[in-house]
Amino acid sequence: MKFLIPAVASLLLSLPVFATPLPAQPHVYVEGSAEIEVEPDMMTFTLSIQTVDIDLAKAKADVDRRSKLLIDASKKFGIKANDIATTALNIRPEYEYKDNQRVLTGNNVSRQVDIKLRDLKKYPEMMKALVDAKISETINTNLTVADKKAVEEKVQTAAMEDAKARAGRLAKSQGQTLGAPWSISEFNNRGNERWELTPNRNLMGSSAKEVGAMRVADSSEPFEPGVMKITAQVYVVYLLK
Repeated sequence: MKFLIPAVASLLLSLPVFATPLPAQPHVYVEGSAEIEVEPDMMTFTLSIQTVDIDLAKAKADVDRRSKLLIDASKKFGIKANDIATTALNIRPEYEYKDNQRVLTGNNVSRQVDIKLRDLKKYPEMMKALVDAKISETINTNLTVADKKAVEEKVQTAAMEDAKARAGRLAKSQGQTLGAPWSISEFNNRGNERWELTPNRNLMGSSAKEVGAMRVADSSEPFEPGVMKITAQVYVVYLLK
């Protein structure tokens, strides 16, 4: 207990520093925001391959066989090995109670496979191939952008430009001239929740869906990836001249 008091005191003393106090000289504090739309250029297929059998070796062999079938099918669409990720096998015995005794009913063997498709034009044919092969009962897909970092940097730059424009208008309305930025942050650390900082940027898009593998797939399935929105906020303190 003797060591808890200094630790707590140290934490409390650090909070004002974490809050980024405002400068003593004249300044303007603004929030800049931006939103841009981008077309998704990559889709991730997620398949769960699962078998339940009383014979563990047989269940494992079936999952391994379908996993290889999935990987081979994916490579036919030009998907590289580093765009295919498989988890380790998950083996779980299943039981049920009979006459108050636990009886083994089978072994559940499963693994998840994630596949990144970078050519969206191939989506209809690939989806049809995966569905027709009956490798998995469900196929989840999710659209995104391959180079998310570049898009984030672009929208952050736009948010900074918006912050500078806002600050300039405010300074001008008071007969002041905008000076250099005193602090720049992705975090709204002027609020009471400053110890729960989360970057104000987000990539949004309603692009995920689940397809039942037993459904008859059509390679002419209509597919429009649409657009995704990415937003960013920055909080900037500018000095006034």
